[in-house]
Amino acid sequence: MEITIGIPFYNSSNFIAKAIQSVLNQTFEDFELIITDDGSTDDSLSIIQQYNDPRIIVLSDKENKGISHRLNQQIAHAKGKYFARMDADDLMFSERLMKEYEYLQQHPEIDVVGSQAIVIDDEDHIIGLRKPKNFSWLTTLQNPIFIHPTVMGKTTWFRKYGYIDTLKGVEDYDLWVRSFHHSKFHILDEPLLFYRDPLKLKLDVYLFRNKQIRQALSINSNLIDNKTLIKKLKFKSYLKCILYRILHLLKLEHLLINKRNYKISPQEQEIFYRELQKVKRES
Repeated sequence: MEITIGIPFYNSSNFIAKAIQSVLNQTFEDFELIITDDGSTDDSLSIIQQYNDPRIIVLSDKENKGISHRLNQQIAHAKGKYFARMDADDLMFSERLMKEYEYLQQHPEIDVVGSQAIVIDDEDHIIGLRKPKNFSWLTTLQNPIFIHPTVMGKTTWFRKYGYIDTLKGVEDYDLWVRSFHHSKFHILDEPLLFYRDPLKLKLDVYLFRNKQIRQALSINSNLIDNKTLIKKLKFKSYLKCILYRILHLLKLEHLLINKRNYKISPQEQEIFYRELQKVKRES
C-alpha cells in the first residue's frame, strides 16, 4: 500500500459524495481511503456507506472528539507509506496523488509536500487561487505554511509528530511549528486541490482561532529563543482581532477575506472548470 488518504468529517452530507468521487477518480490507484465520522447528526454516514469499494474504510464511534483526534486515529490505522490529508468538502485534482507521490519518491529527503489550491464556494464557483507563503521560521510562526488539506507526507513522520487534541482549529499551525526545525518541506508550484471557502468568517470563530494561535505560541515557547518575538506575535494577533471586530461592525469583512486569494485569468478559469467537471464525474 503506497498512500493512505484521511478524510475526517462532521455533518458533511452536502459535499462528502463529491469529495469521495474525486478520490476514486484519481489516476493513481494504489491507495486506501480512511473516512472518519466525528459524531455526525446528519445523513453523511449513510451516504458514505453506499460506496462499495474495498479501498474505502469507514470508522465511526458516534462520538464528537474533534479533528485532531480523528486525524491521529487515521494515522494510527494507516497502512500506506505516505499519508495524504483532505477535508470532506474539498475536491482533488485528478492527478493530485500521482504528482505528490512522484515528488516524494524522487526526493526522499522531503517529509511533507503540499500544493497551491483553487478556491471554490459552496456552489462550485471558482473564486481564485490560494498560494502558501515561502518557508521561513518567521512565516511559520505567523500563519500555517501549508494549505492543510493539500499535504502528503511520510506516514512515519505524521506518527512521530501527530496532532494535539487540545488545540481546536489550529492543529496544523501547531504541527508545523513543532516540527519545523527537524523536517524538510516543499510546496509544488501548481494547484492540486479545489479548496472550498464560503467566503464567510464568523466573528466568534475568528477570535477563537486567534486565541488558539496564542495558546499554541505559549505551548511551543521553548522552541522560540526570542521571547520578544513571542510577545510581538501575540500582540499582532490581538491587533488582528481588533481590526476584524471593526470590519465586522462596518460589514466589510470581505476586504480581509478576499485578500487571501489571487485573481486568475478567464483562460485559466476555463481550464480549472474543465478539471472541476472531471474530478466530479462518476466512474
